[in-house]
This record gives sequence, C-alpha cells and structure tokens, in this order.
Amino acid sequence: MIFSDGFLLDIQRIHLAHEFVLDRIHKCEYPRGRGQYGLIYAIEGRAEYRFFSGERITVTDGNVLFLAPYVAYSIVTEQEFRHYTVNFDLHGDTSGLDSLDKPYCLLQRTNTEQLRRGFLRLTSIWMLKKAGFEMQAIGCLYELLSMFYLDYTNRQNTASYRRLLDAKEYMEQHFAEPVRLELLAKRCDMSVTNFRREWKKQYGETPLQYRDSVRLYYAKEYLRSGYYTVSETAVRCGFEDVSYFVRFFRKHTGVTPGSYREMLNG
Repeated sequence: MIFSDGFLLDIQRIHLAHEFVLDRIHKCEYPRGRGQYGLIYAIEGRAEYRFFSGERITVTDGNVLFLAPYVAYSIVTEQEFRHYTVNFDLHGDTSGLDSLDKPYCLLQRTNTEQLRRGFLRLTSIWMLKKAGFEMQAIGCLYELLSMFYLDYTNRQNTASYRRLLDAKEYMEQHFAEPVRLELLAKRCDMSVTNFRREWKKQYGETPLQYRDSVRLYYAKEYLRSGYYTVSETAVRCGFEDVSYFVRFFRKHTGVTPGSYREMLNG
C-alpha cells in the first residue's frame, strides 16, 4: 500500500489479532519489546503504558496506540482494560515510519466508531480462521494502518500543531532551564490558557511533563556515557538539588541514577 506521501507499507504477516481483557491480576511487561509491530485499540477501561525510557501514557476508550517492535514497556491497570491487539511484521524498508515522533504513537478518539468496526472485523476473521483468512485479515490491517497513518499526518499538518512546534523545539534545546509558560505561549502567539489546552490536545501531556521526559532522556544518556557523576548529570539536566533529581529519576525508572549508572557501566 502506498500512502499519499509516497511511503510504501508492505505487511509481511500477522502473528496475532484478538480481543483481550487485562486486569490487575495479569502482568504485562516486555523489557526487550514485543519483537513485532503492534496496533492496539482501547474498547473500554484505562491502562498506563510505562516505557522503559521513563515516559508514561494513559490509553483509554477509543484511543489507538502504535508500537514499534523494539520499544520496551509494561502495562499497569487498576481496572479491567478491554482492548484489541494486532501484532504483525513488515517487509523491507520502513523508513517512512520515521515521521512518527517516537517508536510509539497514541491517537486519541480519532474515527472511533470506524476503527472499532475495523478491529472487530479483523479479529473476527482471525479467530474464525476460515479459508483465506490470513489474506482477508491483512486487507483489514491495511485499512486500519491507513486510517492511523493518515490521521497522524493530518494532525501534524493542523495549524495548531505547526504553531506549537516553536515551543517544542525551544524546550528540547533549553530543557535544563526553568520553564516559563508565558514565554512558550508568546512564542506560539497564544494565551497561556490556550497554549496549555492545545499542547495537551496534541501531545497528550502537559508542557512540563514533556520537558521532564526530555530531561530524563538526557539524564540517561549522560549516565550511560560513564563520563558524568550523578551530581554532574543533575546539574546538566537542570536540577539544582541532587536529592530531588534522585527522587525524580527513581520515580520514572524505578531505580536511582547511581544504580542505573552502575548497571550500565559495571
């Protein structure tokens, strides 16, 4: 299948397509990723996907989540989380997927009913396993991926997305500095209230949460290099209080920065 921007998507095979209910009894953790692409549609309930990079996102009714094969994560839920899951492989060049911001991507309430029917049809075909079911299921998956990819790129082309890019790039370059929402909003020619609202709509988290995810990324890189102590890493990432940095790092990774550094550097 060729998308409007010329990106060719070639599905090799589907490994799994089913409806699953996850609750607190079940434990889902993939420290090395699933090894396959994944497309998840949330039917009912709420779950938190905790990525080993330190980032967390909440998936709830009507959301669609795309996962790359190598992204490591765990799933935590305090209630039943009913969802469709499709795991699949792609042939050849997947560089077109580089347009995605991260190795995972969440779309919130986009074509909800159309997507629900598409996932239901795909999983029904897969579970019944009648003659030719694999080819039919791949056809359904092409339709779902097409909706997902086009909705994602359309979101990128919205005026709101383009207006926020300057603030996004500024935070990525000045992540170690204090964040002033007034300054960020001014760069986007928005009021602070409108800036907060549009940012949450586009990225699914607050501006401060996004800044913290960038800080965490660089903190891991500094510690992984072996050249920086915990104190030096804290300062380079904008934390004047080392104790606070230790609490921050442990909250998002489950380990202290010192332990993280030792695990990676022996």
